[in-house]
Amino acid sequence: MVHSAQQRQPFAGVTIQRWPWSIERDHDLENPYVTAGNRVYSVATQNGEFPEIGWRQPNEMSGVWDHPIKLLDGFWFGVSYGSATLIDPTRKIHWLTSASHWRMTPGEVEITYQLPGLDIIRQEYGIDDHEGLLVRLRLVNSGQKALDLQLHFLAHTDLRAAWLGENRLIWRDGKDEALYLDEQACIAAYNTINPAYVFFGADKRPATVAIGNDLSIMKQEPGQGTSAHLSYTLHLPLAGSEEMRYIIAGSTHSSNDARTTFTQLKNSFEELARQQQHRYKSIIERCALHSNDELIETAFGWAKLNLQMLERVVPAIGQGISGGLPDFPWWFGKDTTFTALALVASGQFELALSSLRNLAHHSQIVNNNGSVVHEILTLGRIHDSGHLVEVPLFVRACYHVFQWTGDQQFLRDIYDFCVRGLMQHVLGSTDLDDGLCATGKGMIESRELQSGKGFKTLDIAAYTYQALLYLAELAAAIGDNERVPELRDHARRIREVVNNDWWLPEENLFGDIYAHAQDITTAHASLRTEGPLWPGDLKELENTAALLERFTAQHGSDESILQQARPWLLKHMIAAIPMETGLASKEHAAQALARLESDEFTGPWGLYLNPERQAVTMTLPNGIMAAAEAQYQRMDQALTYSHHIARTLDQRMPGAFSEISPDGGCFIQGWSSYGIIWPVVHAFFGFQPNVAQQHVRFIPHFPTSWHTARLHSMRVGSTSMDLEVTKSSQGARIVLETQDLSYEVTLGYSWLGTTVPDRVTLNGEDVTFHTEVFHQGREDDETTQGCTLQIPTTRGLQRYELHLVW
Repeated sequence: MVHSAQQRQPFAGVTIQRWPWSIERDHDLENPYVTAGNRVYSVATQNGEFPEIGWRQPNEMSGVWDHPIKLLDGFWFGVSYGSATLIDPTRKIHWLTSASHWRMTPGEVEITYQLPGLDIIRQEYGIDDHEGLLVRLRLVNSGQKALDLQLHFLAHTDLRAAWLGENRLIWRDGKDEALYLDEQACIAAYNTINPAYVFFGADKRPATVAIGNDLSIMKQEPGQGTSAHLSYTLHLPLAGSEEMRYIIAGSTHSSNDARTTFTQLKNSFEELARQQQHRYKSIIERCALHSNDELIETAFGWAKLNLQMLERVVPAIGQGISGGLPDFPWWFGKDTTFTALALVASGQFELALSSLRNLAHHSQIVNNNGSVVHEILTLGRIHDSGHLVEVPLFVRACYHVFQWTGDQQFLRDIYDFCVRGLMQHVLGSTDLDDGLCATGKGMIESRELQSGKGFKTLDIAAYTYQALLYLAELAAAIGDNERVPELRDHARRIREVVNNDWWLPEENLFGDIYAHAQDITTAHASLRTEGPLWPGDLKELENTAALLERFTAQHGSDESILQQARPWLLKHMIAAIPMETGLASKEHAAQALARLESDEFTGPWGLYLNPERQAVTMTLPNGIMAAAEAQYQRMDQALTYSHHIARTLDQRMPGAFSEISPDGGCFIQGWSSYGIIWPVVHAFFGFQPNVAQQHVRFIPHFPTSWHTARLHSMRVGSTSMDLEVTKSSQGARIVLETQDLSYEVTLGYSWLGTTVPDRVTLNGEDVTFHTEVFHQGREDDETTQGCTLQIPTTRGLQRYELHLVW
């Protein structure tokens, strides 16, 4: 498809362009970025420095990584003027650590430096499915005379294992050694104890080479690494330019593998760079959003790319989307289950499938009960065998991935695992009381709620309700029809119990946990004996203790009330999850969402993790709130929370969404994309495919501010579809185009207000329709009413054009 270029628009100091896509800035370049490949990636600052950052491996999370090992602490380029043939310690080297401009396009990062009479453009490429990184330098003579230059390339190795490799596994870090290979004109470095190798050099032979830890050009790095410095002689005539190509290649197996990769990358540099750019451009062009909402359109495009940037492939260990960078470059249960929804909705089927298969594979190795692991390290170790909430979240993710892909083999592979996890683990061994709401560890990773066996938490109950409904659909799809009524009935009973027993009418919210007061007191006493408790832990315990004291003072004379299990409001962000899952009744949803939207729970960047205990905002709770609002047709409010995420696009790494809003935690976090992509596709466009049944449902409900939008090249199973919606005060136009005429199509439209269209046509012909009234708030409040119109399902057309005329 040919896209017209759009005018560049400033975005809080960041310049953005779409079609073709780019994002750039010329200030705050001390912030980090990633040059991403699914095997090798580099984390540096936008100036081109490699600072000591990270907390999982303290101060070690920047640099070049080839999981499960690190290759380099960093690499640097410098220029000295003159034609010296030896590295002269007295000659000034202008190290390229202060850039004038940083720019990212799909599959490429570009950094510009300006020196006297000289411009240098640095372009970097992570190469998917190869253990290497490519860097191109273009030097342009911008002065008034010819230039003789020495171009310097310095790298410091750090061939260490990823997190926990040294203190919990058999890996022991040894000293790095290096030598120069004349045939390849590159440095070959290796760890003296472990199978870890890195080769680096250029496409030209260096004039000088120096190796050793005594190279004092850059800050001496701690650890057991070594440095190598290569210099290259260049001559730039007046207005002339020259390019240098650099290659970094690694291996966790052998020196021969690293050498082979280096040679392959060197010989195919330009082709591989083009392939990487093409791969990323294809992600942009698939499921391409065009909207009058430029903020969401821009965020939507970069959110898709963020997902690919976080793919992690470690042969014989795992393949799937990682959590975030710099500190979570491996695989997580919760993270994957949210990002899988964004992946399938944006057409990235293969990554969604591999990510869920990766979770299931490792879970079945270490757990025999159907539980889903929480954290898988790239050395193969399971750091955390799982939180209970990850089981229903996994079922939900599998359901949506199957709906979009129709992959029958995937369904056969994961169905029994889903049944075992949900029915035997969640609703079996972890629920000894009522057979409905399970006890375990949920979304809130606090000491209070993660201690011991955990509690009956609101998020586990709500996600279990939703997972039961989705598992019923999967059961029907695979032919396990006898199980369907049981699953749906169990979901119905959970919904009744939570709405009746967990609701706190005096608070207009559900309780976070359902427990006896004594259970909470006992858990607190146990925590205090375990120690040590951090300030945040103590604050949580003190807040809950005060809650218990108030309750006891209020009901101190009624012993029966004190001994009853009841809901307790702790004000965690999980308060939104009954609405995200559709568990909350319409009345409860209206009241709860109104309170969560208030200044008490929502700040300048969105929903607080907890307004009293941890008043910070993360992108995932905003995504959950967006989905929760949309579940009850509150599209304007849903858009507000998606906007909260989108507005962080320029904060640290332009084009990426930080874990903590606006600029904290990981500078790129996979689950952030959930709150952008999923509401747009699933809610605003109302597009819900069932590929296995060859059916799609397209009933859009746009926010008030959206007038026109389209999704081009939507991937649906093995075909693609184009969607377009235009609305005005006179009517609405809904268009679906497909090349696969076998699909049944259910079309409709939702809007605020109860005015019924005077005429409805499909492809110019009058068509029958029916409408249903919905309520965003109380059912007796006419100002929050709306209508959903639907026409009879049809099939066999290439173009469906629905018109509503008022």
